[in-house]
Formats: sequence, C-alpha cells, structure tokens
Amino acid sequence: MTYDPNNANDPNRPLNPNLDLRTTPSARSNNTWVVWVAALAVIAVAAFAYSQWSTPGTSPDTTASTTQSEPAPAAPKPIAPTDNSATPAPAPAPATPPAAPAQQ
Repeated sequence: MTYDPNNANDPNRPLNPNLDLRTTPSARSNNTWVVWVAALAVIAVAAFAYSQWSTPGTSPDTTASTTQSEPAPAAPKPIAPTDNSATPAPAPAPATPPAAPAQQ
C-alpha cells in the first residue's frame, strides 16, 4: 500500500484544506538593546578591574619629592634653665578668701 497525498478519502488528512504550513516566526522582543548595554557595561567594568589589578601598586623608583637634595638642619640645643634661687618666689594665693572684718 502506498501513500497518496491527493487521496480525498485519507482518514489522516486535515479537515481544513487551507492550512498554513509555514513556520510562524516567534515574537521578537523590543528591548534587546538593554541586554547589549548591560553586556558592554559588564565588559567595561571587568576591563577596568583587570587593568587596576594587573599593575603594581607602587613603583620602586624614587621621585623628586622623596629624595633629599640637602641634609636636614640639626635640632637646636635646649636652653639652660635660669637660676631662680636668687629672687624669692611670691607667696602663693590663699585657697580661701580672708574672712570679712567683724561688724560693730
């Protein structure tokens, strides 16, 4: 038995003769640009992080601001204390004020 596609009595044939057998395209999303912008942002952040981590933190070379062109001046000598034994020190102020004179 062979298959005849034009057989009108075929029990497996579709009942609607005007079938559209084309593949229907899927609905396209309009916000695909958001995905591209997000991907570019991730790539930019990753490139920046990689560039910062791959370089050394400090340079072993000295710069002009860290080299001394002349030696630092010597610290001044301390001043000798003065001799206070020749003049007597004034009497310290009393802790409490003197009592008022008695009223008469």
